[in-house]
Amino acid sequence: MSDTLVLDTLGFPVAFVSWQRTVNLQWQDRAVVVTEDAKRVLRSPSFEMGMPRVIKLRNHISRKLRLKVPMTRRNIAIRDNSSCQYCGVVLQTAEYTIDHILPRARGGKSVWTNLALACGRCNKRKSNRTPLEAGLTLLQKPVEPKQFDPRFNFRLHIHALRPEWSDYKAYLYWNVELE
Repeated sequence: MSDTLVLDTLGFPVAFVSWQRTVNLQWQDRAVVVTEDAKRVLRSPSFEMGMPRVIKLRNHISRKLRLKVPMTRRNIAIRDNSSCQYCGVVLQTAEYTIDHILPRARGGKSVWTNLALACGRCNKRKSNRTPLEAGLTLLQKPVEPKQFDPRFNFRLHIHALRPEWSDYKAYLYWNVELE
């Protein structure tokens, strides 16, 4: 059972490991135990310690924590709540298009602030014009997502939150499996 939370050097959750792996990492001096469960004690002939519940790696920065959220079709759909940013209709994956607010033909770039999810009908109506010229209004201003927005961070699969993990609840809450 993987019941120890692993933090990278910056203190962000990256994984869950078994208590055996935790003890091994600590023994190799690759991790420091941050929180122990004093009620459950691990004993050996040479040492005794509480069950490790949170450890922090000494020399690891998660590859999952990036400086920027990757600009992908999926992430644009997540940012825009899978709805057309002009008419508000919720779209299925096959129905949506990515619209350049300032068209590429007019110098528009493919950046977070110039892309919006649109249904085919609105995108066709807008055509090669700005939303103002086409008589359309954006429902929300397109912005670049923040690095730590839980919608874009990788998912840790958790069955239940342990009390020892309460300090990291903001990062873990949205990943708890629903019953």
